[in-house]
Amino acid sequence: MGIQLEHRRLSITRVSGQGMAEISTERSVALPPDQADISDDSAHSILWAQGIPIVSSVEPMDGQVKVSGHVQSTVLYVAKGAPDFVAKAKVSEPGFEVVIPAPGVAVSDRAKVDLILSQLEVESTGTRGLLLAATLMASASALRDDVVDVAVSAEATGGSRISVYSEEISVDSVSQSFSESVQFSEVLSIPAEKGVCWGPGSACGAAGTARVVGARVANGKVVIDGEIAVEIATAVSRGVPALSILRFERVPIHVSFDVANSETEVTARAKLSFSELSVDVLSESEVRVYGTVDVEVDLVSSEHLSVIIDIDSETQEIVDTETRGIVVDRAVGEGSIDLDLQDSVALQSIMRHYPFTGMEDVSGSTGLLGLSDMDIIDDEVALRGLLTARAIFSDVDEDDDGQFPINFALDIPIEFSDTTEVTGARPGDRVEVKSATHSVVVDKSAPNRLDVEGSLRVDVAVFRPGEVQVVTSAEAISPVTLDPYAMTFYVVAEGDTLARIARRYGVPPDRIAAANGMSVTEEVTIGQKVYIPARR
Repeated sequence: MGIQLEHRRLSITRVSGQGMAEISTERSVALPPDQADISDDSAHSILWAQGIPIVSSVEPMDGQVKVSGHVQSTVLYVAKGAPDFVAKAKVSEPGFEVVIPAPGVAVSDRAKVDLILSQLEVESTGTRGLLLAATLMASASALRDDVVDVAVSAEATGGSRISVYSEEISVDSVSQSFSESVQFSEVLSIPAEKGVCWGPGSACGAAGTARVVGARVANGKVVIDGEIAVEIATAVSRGVPALSILRFERVPIHVSFDVANSETEVTARAKLSFSELSVDVLSESEVRVYGTVDVEVDLVSSEHLSVIIDIDSETQEIVDTETRGIVVDRAVGEGSIDLDLQDSVALQSIMRHYPFTGMEDVSGSTGLLGLSDMDIIDDEVALRGLLTARAIFSDVDEDDDGQFPINFALDIPIEFSDTTEVTGARPGDRVEVKSATHSVVVDKSAPNRLDVEGSLRVDVAVFRPGEVQVVTSAEAISPVTLDPYAMTFYVVAEGDTLARIARRYGVPPDRIAAANGMSVTEEVTIGQKVYIPARR
C-alpha cells in the first residue's frame, strides 16, 4: 500500500516589493578646469541645459531600496572672451542618494530602479560656478527567485484509495537576464523651416530619452524595437546669444541579441536608457546624433498548471504529507485613469532671467511624465505624479550677417492625482502600470501668460500575492493502535517529524512534546527515543 507522486520542478520569479519616490537634489559645482569663464556681461549667461539620469548603484534592503546616481548634465553658456562666445560644459551633477520605501523587499532580492528627469534648472554663480537643481521620479522594484519540487499528480498503489485536491496556479520565471551597451548613431534631417546656429564660436548639445515599443523572441534572437526622443541645442554669440532648439520625437532604434534556445516559450521584457548622448552639426540641413544606449532584457517563461494541495485517504490509512508554501500572484482587476490637465501660468513667474519681449511664438511643447506614488484604498487605486510641460519659444533676430533664430526653453511642472476603480482591490495588493501615455500643448493666451493643456492616461493592473501550500511528498501509513492506559516509545527514523509521529499514533503533538520535555516546534533527531503517552 502507498502513494506514487509525479513531481515538477518549478522556477518561480515574483515581484517581492515595489515603491516610488520624487527626488529633489541641488548642488553647486565649479566649471571643469578646461572650460572658459562664464561671461558676466550677458543678461542670461546660461543658454540651455538638459540632462540624462544615470543610476550608479542599486542596493536592496529590508523593506527598502537604496539608489544613488547623478544627472549627466550638458550646459551651453556664454563664455567670456574677446568677443564673447558660446561654450559647452558637461558635468556629472547633481548627484543624489535616496532610500525608497518598498515593503516586502529583502536584502537577497534583485532590485531595479527606473529614473525620469522631470526638471533641470541651472544658474551661474559667478564666473566659475554653476548651481544645478533637478527633480527626478524614481520607481523601484525587486524580484525574488525560488525553486521548488511540487506534486502535480498522485496515484494510490497496493490497494490504497485516496482523494486528491488540486489548485490551478500561474507562475512566471526569469530564465535569462542580461544587459548590453549599444552604440547608437543617426543622421537627422533638419526641417526646412528650422535653422541651426553653427560656425566659429558656436557649441551644440543634446539630451533625450529612449523607450521600448516592442520586444520579441524568435529564431534564437531577442529583437527590441524602440524610439528615441532627442532635444538638440545649437548656439552662437552674434551680438546677442543666438540659440536654436530642435526636437525629434520618434527616432526609431532597433537592436537584437542572440539568446540560448529554450525548451519553453519565452517572452522578452526590455528597458532602454541613455548613458551618453552627443550631437554634431554636419550642415545647415543635417545633424548627427550619437551615443550609448543601455539595454536591459529579462526573458520570461509563463506556466499555467495544476498542483496538489492535499491528499486524503478513503480507508483507515493515514496520509502523511509534507507541504511547502509558495507565493503566487492572482489577478484582481484592471483600471484606467484618464485626466484632462489645464493650467494657466504668468510668464513672469517662470521666466527667471530669460529676456522675453512678449513677441515670441511657442514653436513646440513636449511633456515628461513621472509617477511619484501609487496607493490602494478599498476598490480604488490612487496615483500621484508630475507632468512637466517643456515649451520652446522661438523668435528671429537679425544682424549684419543676416537673420538668425533665437530660442528659449521653459519647464512648467503640473502635479496631478486621481483614482480609478478596481473592484476587489485592497491594501496589500500590488499595482502594476501596464502603459502610460500623455500629450501636452503650451500656448500663449496673452503676451505675458501661458495656457497649458494636456491629457494623461495610465492603465494599471492589480495583483494579490497569496501563499499556496503545495504537497511536496506523501506517504500512506497504517495507524498504530495504542493501549489507552499504557505509554510506549518510538525510535525516530529518517524523515520523521513530531507532527508525523503524532499522526501515526493519533496523539496530539503537544502531548507528545510534554511527555518528552520538549517544545512542539523542536526538531527530533534520527535514533532519538520518543515516548508516546497513552490516549485518554
